[in-house]
Amino acid sequence: MTKEQMEQIVLENMQKIYLYCVRRLGNTTEAEDVASDVVLELLRSYDKVKEDNAVYGYLWAVAGNLCKNYWRRAKRHETTEIPEDYAGTCEITPEEAFIQKQDISVLRRELSLLGEKYREIMIAHYVRKESCETIARNMNLSETNVKQYLFEGRKKVKKGMDMKREYGVYSYAPEKFTLHFFGDSSQGYWELFQRRLPGSIMLAVYDSPKTMEELSMEVGVSVPYLEEDVAKLEEYQLLVKKGQKYYSAIAIYNNAFQTEVKKAVKAATRENIDLIKSAVEKGKKLLVDTDYQCYQADENVKGWFLVLLLVWEAMQKSEEKMKTKLSFPLLANGSKGYVMGERGESVKENAGIYGMYSLNHGYLRAVNFPRLTDRVVNPFEKGAREVLCACEARLGETTQLETLSDMLEKGIVHVEDGKICPNFSEISEKDYFRLMDGLSKEIDALAAISAKLREDAADALARVVPKEIPNVREVGSIICMWILMESIIPAVLDSGYLTKGSDEQNLTTLYVRRD
Repeated sequence: MTKEQMEQIVLENMQKIYLYCVRRLGNTTEAEDVASDVVLELLRSYDKVKEDNAVYGYLWAVAGNLCKNYWRRAKRHETTEIPEDYAGTCEITPEEAFIQKQDISVLRRELSLLGEKYREIMIAHYVRKESCETIARNMNLSETNVKQYLFEGRKKVKKGMDMKREYGVYSYAPEKFTLHFFGDSSQGYWELFQRRLPGSIMLAVYDSPKTMEELSMEVGVSVPYLEEDVAKLEEYQLLVKKGQKYYSAIAIYNNAFQTEVKKAVKAATRENIDLIKSAVEKGKKLLVDTDYQCYQADENVKGWFLVLLLVWEAMQKSEEKMKTKLSFPLLANGSKGYVMGERGESVKENAGIYGMYSLNHGYLRAVNFPRLTDRVVNPFEKGAREVLCACEARLGETTQLETLSDMLEKGIVHVEDGKICPNFSEISEKDYFRLMDGLSKEIDALAAISAKLREDAADALARVVPKEIPNVREVGSIICMWILMESIIPAVLDSGYLTKGSDEQNLTTLYVRRD
């Protein structure tokens, strides 16, 4: 007899096997256990049935023998008679012992792939030997529900044991995943990806939606150790569950997409470098009549201040010219913005972009480009806000002495006449707007170029990201905006028009005073 034939006969007679065990044992819970053992034994020893017409005799012989064995183990009978004509396994050969060991390993694997409730109930009943009544009381379920979970859990385990499962590529060769954020506050999101596993989960479900069991095999981590990470990613709306499968809820882009966008952006910046140069020269003339000031300022420092102004304002105005509008959806942490992922090694020209970081009397803008300075200003670092506020008000002290020392060493601030002072450009909001008005024609021209590039990037990302993921075009335009800001700086440097400047100068940060 073949295994397939035996499986069919077992399926047709499962109810009869169970009722037979109930009659012999007088206990439904025990009958479920023994009936499962009967089924397993029949599926293991199908090849012992040489003639098809002998299968039912063999089936009931196995059932009767296992019922008797159960009574013997429970010491309900002192002796157990095994029929002489029983054809089941009576002696464990080395080959059979090896097979049993393999089966136990596979059984453990399948238990690790069960969902939390199925797994807890199966382990409580079969490992800790708890009754259905006890399990029901401990888990606040009805006995009927517990039995249903046991019945379905056994089916899941048996089905899995008959399957050939293979660990996925993320279990031994995880890809790099980097989270990116654009919005009000990224609090909570960065902490999720301090380990590699959450990134592998995101990439695995992005490649194709997966059940918890499939995800477990793909990343090589058993379900009990996976559930907490998956739940956290769901909480932050990075994963969404539909039916039994998990889907990515954010766009994830790769190097191929970035390469395509960078190629278009670099070509556009080269073609329009003269527009940037003429705008900067015009801005220098306008700057004379403003309250602009900067520590150790020269023509080069002023030039970079104007480049950053042009780049930032052109990016802002480009959104007015785009069909793709940024909606800044509400995020799980209560802020508004966009969360996206990058697969592969992240190669960036900037060390952080901070568009409008509010202080007490104005706001800071830091666009940190390593090619211009190694003095990265990150206003979100511990103690940075207190030092920047002290710098803004020209105070003589701050409680954040360690941070102040670090900022002094990096040349972000300096002490003058006993007061903490900035090493970066400052201007009042009134005069900043006057500069914008005077350069409106040039900003508008750069905005039109940027809008076209950002729309093209939005289209490109929409072509490669699953349609069910929201805000894909908006994300594409944001990524292009970052690439634009990164590309203009090297283009200006490579043209020789402006240079990196001295070690004492900070070229990447500006402060706009509101009062």
